This record gives sequence, structure tokens and C-alpha cells, in this order.
Amino acid sequence: MTEGNALLKAVFQGKLRLTRLLLEGGAYINEGNERGETPISAACLASYDDQQTRQRMVRYLLEKGADPNIPDKSGRTALMHACAEQAGKEVVSLLLENGADPSLKDYSGSSALVHAINRGDRDTLQVLLDACKAKGKEVIIITTDTSPSGTKKTKQYLNAPPSPGIVDKLSPACMSPSDVEIGTSSPSVCCKHSTRIIMS
Repeated sequence: MTEGNALLKAVFQGKLRLTRLLLEGGAYINEGNERGETPISAACLASYDDQQTRQRMVRYLLEKGADPNIPDKSGRTALMHACAEQAGKEVVSLLLENGADPSLKDYSGSSALVHAINRGDRDTLQVLLDACKAKGKEVIIITTDTSPSGTKKTKQYLNAPPSPGIVDKLSPACMSPSDVEIGTSSPSVCCKHSTRIIMS
């Protein structure tokens, strides 16, 4: 992400002082580039030298009014990018505390929960599940592994149980979030792996 306005570039490069100067000079905090990526999304996408830089940048942008729910051209929000890029549970918590909606889905139908599961980020997943539970949302996530490459197909259901045919094919055990195993199968072995997370 090197294209876009000066603010996006400053955020992506982790230059907090320059970001501050640009915003004080009148830069629009929610302006996106041609892919629709906003400064808050850039902060979640960037590869910073350390997590503290990302946390400071995300916190500052949110304090200045960045909207974490603006989707890019693929439908991904800052929260989804944070989960897909493993930005860490602290960044995800900051986004959630500032209005990020964990139930939004991108154009492929994946929510932040699905991105966190697909990345195997257990800590972030727990933060997201806690946020959904606090809002009174039931979460059902089903991950099946059926390909030799270990590619996972993950579906999430909020306040709507899956069809009986899908549930019948999966393991009957219902696991709590702390018991769930997140991982992929060995590329050389073709197997069927299923994960169910059900919260009421």
C-alpha cells in the first residue's frame, strides 16, 4: 500500500508524528485510496516493527474519529484486516471498544471471526467471541477441513443455527471457545477436520 494520500502513507509507514501533523493540518481521517482502504485499515494492514507502534497508531486514529466500519472495495473493515493480518488482541479490543462491528461480513461472506479462525489466532478469537456474547449474540462457527492442502472452509452463524444437514455431518461434541482446536491438517494427509464453537 504505497499509493493513496499523504495521510495513508504516513499511517502505513508508522509515522505517528507526521500522521498527527497531517490531521491537525486538515487531512480527512476517513479518506480512502482507490481500493477503499482508509487510514484505520492501513494501520491494521501495515507491517510495523513492533505491536506497540500499531497499537499507538490505531488508538490515535480512533481518538481522532476514524470509523472502523468503513469497508474497502472487497468489503473488509479495519477489524477484518486486523484479524486477517494478526494485528493482535489489543488492536482488536481497541477497535471493538470504538464501535467496530464483529458481525459485518466482507463480499466473500467472511466476518472478523472467520478471519481470526482462518489465521489460527486463538487470543483474538476469544476477544471477538466475548464481544459477541456481551451484545447478546449467539455465535456458531463451523470449520471443515477436506482438502489435501489443509485449506479450511469456515462459516459463521450469528443468531441463526446452521441447517440440520450440516450439523449432522460434524462432530456431535460442542466445545467452549477455550476448548476449540485451531489448526490445519498436514498437507500430505487428506482428512476431514471439524471445529464447532457454539455460544448461547
